[in-house]
Amino acid sequence: MFPVEKKHCNITGFEALNHDVFRVRLRLETQDPENMHYHAGQYLDLCLPEGKKASFSIASAPDQGRDLELHIRQVPGSEFNAMILETLRTQSEIDVELPKGTVYLSQSEVKPETRFIFAAASTGFAQIKSMVEHLLANQAGNPIEIYWGARVEADMYLEKLPQQWAAEHANVSFIPVVSEPENSPGWQGRTGLMPDALADDLTAVDADLAVYACGSPGMVHALVDRLEAKGVAEEQIHSDVFAWAPRPEKTALA
Repeated sequence: MFPVEKKHCNITGFEALNHDVFRVRLRLETQDPENMHYHAGQYLDLCLPEGKKASFSIASAPDQGRDLELHIRQVPGSEFNAMILETLRTQSEIDVELPKGTVYLSQSEVKPETRFIFAAASTGFAQIKSMVEHLLANQAGNPIEIYWGARVEADMYLEKLPQQWAAEHANVSFIPVVSEPENSPGWQGRTGLMPDALADDLTAVDADLAVYACGSPGMVHALVDRLEAKGVAEEQIHSDVFAWAPRPEKTALA
C-alpha cells in the first residue's frame, strides 16, 4: 500500500464524454515520473477552494505513470458539483491527495486462476476501467467479465471502449444492460436491472471467483443479495461502498 500524499497536478484536459459526464485529465508533478503512485481501483481527493475536498475514482491505470484520468458526472442543482466542474474547467493546476481506498488490484498479487467479474453502474465504470486496463497492460489471461448497467444507452459514456477490449482480447466479455430500453432508440442488448442480469448469467460459482462492484450503495447491496442467493460468498464481493455505506442487517423472519 502506498502512503497517502498531497501532490500537485497540472490540469491537461477537460472534455464532455456525453450529455452529463466529463473526462478530466491530470498530470502529476513529480521528481520520479516512472514511479507508481497508486494501485488500480483506488481513488483520490481533489483539494478545492475553501479547504473543501471531493473524492473520485482514478479511471486510468497506474501503468500510465503520472497521467491520471477522472470521470465526473454533472449533478443538476448541486452547487458543490458545479463548483468542482467550474474549477477543473477554468484552472490549470490543482492539488490532490492520493492514493485512497482499499479495493484495488495489483498484477503482482493476481492469481492466474482468478475469474474476474466487474459490475458498474453510472460513473462506477471509472474504477473498473482502471482495474481492467491494468490487467490488460500486464497481459493477464484471467477471464474478465464486465457488466455495465445504465438507465439508457446514452448514459454509457464510453461504451465503445469495453467493446474494443472484448474484440481484441479473447478473455474479455462485455455485457451492457439498459433498464429503460423504451428510452434507448434502437437498443438490441440486455434489458432490466444489471444485478439481475449478472446473477442470471452466473451458472458456476467457485472459490476462484472475484466480483468487483462499483456504483451506488443501492446497486451494490442489491447485487450482493442476488449473488449470495447464487452461492457467492460475501468475501468474494469487493466494493468501496462497504466502507462508507455498510450493508443493512437483514431482519430475521419470525
